[in-house]
Amino acid sequence: MKKNKMAIICIICLALIVVFLKKIVNIIINIKWFKEIGYLSIYFTRIITVVSLMVLIFTICFFTIKFYFKSIKNNISKNKKFIDVDLGNEKIQNRIINIVNILISLFISITFSIGYWDKILKFINANKFNIKDPIFNIDISFFIFKLPLIESIYSSLMSFLIILAVMTVVIYIILNAKDKISFGKNYTGKIIHINNFKSGITKFAGRQLAILGALLLLCISLGYLIKAWNLSYSPRGVAFGASYTDTKITLKFYIAIAIVAIFSSIIVFIGILKSKIKPIIASLVVIAILVVSEGIISGVWQRLIVKSNERRLETPFIEYNMKYTKQAFGIDNVKEKLYPLTNVLTKESIEKNKDTIGNIKINSVSQALEYYNQVESKKNYYNFNDIDIDRYKINGKYNQVFIAPREIDYNKLQEKANTWQNKHLTYTHGYGVVMSKVNSVTKEGKPDFIIKDMPLVNTSGVKLEDPRIYYGEKTNEYCIVNTKLNEMDYLKDSGENASKNYHGNSGIKMSILNRIFFAINERDIKFLLSSDITSNSRILIRRNIVDRVKKIAPFLSYDSNPYIVINNKKLYWIIDAYTTSIRYPFSEPIEGINYMRNSVKVIIDAVNGTTDFYIIDKNDPIVLTYSKIFPKLFKDGRDIPQGFKEHFKYPQDYFQLQCKAMERYHVSNPGTFFAGQNVWDVAKTQKQVEGKKSVNEASYLIMKLPDEQKEEMILLQYFNQYQRENMIALFGARMDNDNYGKLVLYKFPTTKSETVNSPILFKQKIKQDTTISKELSLWDAKGSQVQFGDTMIIPLENSLLYVEPLYLRADSDRSIPEMKRVIVAYGDRIVLHESIEKALYQLFNYEENVEEIKKNHVNNIKNENINKEIKEAKELYNKALESQKNGDWSGYGENISKLGKLLDNLNKK
Repeated sequence: MKKNKMAIICIICLALIVVFLKKIVNIIINIKWFKEIGYLSIYFTRIITVVSLMVLIFTICFFTIKFYFKSIKNNISKNKKFIDVDLGNEKIQNRIINIVNILISLFISITFSIGYWDKILKFINANKFNIKDPIFNIDISFFIFKLPLIESIYSSLMSFLIILAVMTVVIYIILNAKDKISFGKNYTGKIIHINNFKSGITKFAGRQLAILGALLLLCISLGYLIKAWNLSYSPRGVAFGASYTDTKITLKFYIAIAIVAIFSSIIVFIGILKSKIKPIIASLVVIAILVVSEGIISGVWQRLIVKSNERRLETPFIEYNMKYTKQAFGIDNVKEKLYPLTNVLTKESIEKNKDTIGNIKINSVSQALEYYNQVESKKNYYNFNDIDIDRYKINGKYNQVFIAPREIDYNKLQEKANTWQNKHLTYTHGYGVVMSKVNSVTKEGKPDFIIKDMPLVNTSGVKLEDPRIYYGEKTNEYCIVNTKLNEMDYLKDSGENASKNYHGNSGIKMSILNRIFFAINERDIKFLLSSDITSNSRILIRRNIVDRVKKIAPFLSYDSNPYIVINNKKLYWIIDAYTTSIRYPFSEPIEGINYMRNSVKVIIDAVNGTTDFYIIDKNDPIVLTYSKIFPKLFKDGRDIPQGFKEHFKYPQDYFQLQCKAMERYHVSNPGTFFAGQNVWDVAKTQKQVEGKKSVNEASYLIMKLPDEQKEEMILLQYFNQYQRENMIALFGARMDNDNYGKLVLYKFPTTKSETVNSPILFKQKIKQDTTISKELSLWDAKGSQVQFGDTMIIPLENSLLYVEPLYLRADSDRSIPEMKRVIVAYGDRIVLHESIEKALYQLFNYEENVEEIKKNHVNNIKNENINKEIKEAKELYNKALESQKNGDWSGYGENISKLGKLLDNLNKK
């Protein structure tokens, strides 16, 4: 029997060791990883805070419960004349009490420390907003940083006291159930009897009941104070935040209940000790009456008094809501202008804005992405996850471009190739980017690449010397570099693999001990058995850039669309990080938050994984609070390396939330807000003429804003009148240079006689045009599928220019959509043509110049292509010479073959 017990104990111990070994190894790997990336202090701040809190809370709980149990035991022993109970073996009692005490204390300490460590640090390091709420005149930092911790402490205390109360009741019920307890001569058989209160249970349980009762009432008092502060988030009125009824009735009741509860705690404490129950009941009845009265009176007040005078009474609170919502979402400094829509565009106007016209996007993201993946992925294991829009100086000219990273996609590896070695040692990185201009296509209507292929063919003028991508959006697997195996770089034209081993400086060295750690952590013995791993090998983990930043700074929110940039001849990722809250007083919640700032830009090296967090908004108290908690995490925005700011974009996620807020909060008059007379909708769009409506996605456009001198990149959204398709305003976010983050709103005249076409009405206009609809029908009849690109509405010289590219897809499985026509509309006129230039000339009635323009346009494109090919020929010639010097005759032959083809092509031209 003893042997069986020992075996069971050994098995249990071994299981516990296995479970905790994995946890310990995980912590060791975390320490090594955080040290390797330079953020060990961030990790230790969390660990030390959690462990310190755990020890502190455990100590407080353990000794409180121990003292409490001891006091119960002492009371029972002292009151032998009222209680006849055999307490049994004292050692066994103490053992049971200690085990229960340890379990309860562990549960409370672990729950509290893990759940509330960040709240405590924010409470201690809170940075002031220097804005006070209008009801309590308290700085908003109290509501965002301090009130959450107070609430957590309150709920924890209530839970703790309830646990003690339950344990107390259980103890006395058990004692009573054994019939070993007697409450004096006049005991009636009940645990508590009012007539025998003086000589009953209070003689040995009075102290426990007095303390518990008093503490519970003090907690109730704190709870009503918290409820009073939380009126700042009341949904009762016409606008979010405290309403007239909340401040005049509810607030006063809450404060009264809190004060009465404090006095009641004193009465209960003294009453139980002195065996006087009537004052206790009276005080509790008063609290109950106040609680019930609050609900009844506030409801009646709201219906009878407020509802009949709602506009007048609620106006101050609507003003608070409007003011604080605008502050919270960063729309309190929008520059508003009237856009008169004089519609006087001329040939001269077009010429004056030729750079805006020249950057109109005739490529659309979804169609371009499909083409990228079909033509430029090259092999099964590469993939373009998405296309980013950015701006570059292309051969000296400011251009908007599509840019997409070519990443390894392990899900696309063939079954036979999906081995551990291939997945983690050979296919370690993506290769390069593909770039095309948004404003031009090839003769076939496909994206016109200025960076393409493997190895890179680059005619953009943007230098890129290190195209490898070890860290990206799709790199979800670890990789081990500097092994005995060569890393796959790209596939040569000859069919051979070009290899390029890791040259960066990141990763954890694969020592014998580290190989053991990773074998345990990944549950894979190959770390120990693989002969390809050497002492010089390194493992790169957490290579997914979004997972990486979330692991470093989980308290920030991150944009859904990281984007890649070329800077200093290398590839980098930029991720927009946000501080958010649901605690901003009087601010209307939108999608679960009521405060948001794009305060941080994260820059990640695609080769080394170096991850830097830069504060770009020093007016955000939340990020300043985090910078106090983690002083080594954030860097000053002024220290951002040269070249990155030119690629900073105003993030779409943030802008879309601001647009949602602007639907109601563009108004400044509380009366207008109350009446709901001037509500907007974000415009909707359709991908097809008869397609399903969806919310229009804000577009990045290069254009010259009214009253500005030069073109810049803008994030633009359109607003309609509420539940109508009449466009009412354009809302834009600027992002170039010192204008970053400035918001502009252009409102159209609101005359009933004039309708401004929204994207949906523009689609209807296309459908109603007999010439265009006839041509669309003709293409459909030939078996081609017609697809529409992105709708663009461009403000130009107090006019609006509507542009939409038109794609054709052949009726086959492998067909690629090709941009064949551009629809351009202005005023009442709409045309369909092969290019924007031709459409504009037809639209403005000077077609005599079309052929000349077309000829010049073709010659310009031809000359530009010839120059590109001459440059490419020089590069191939130099590569051939380099291969010859190195004795790489295979590479020499490959480059000479490419050069011959290119020269033949040039000769034909």
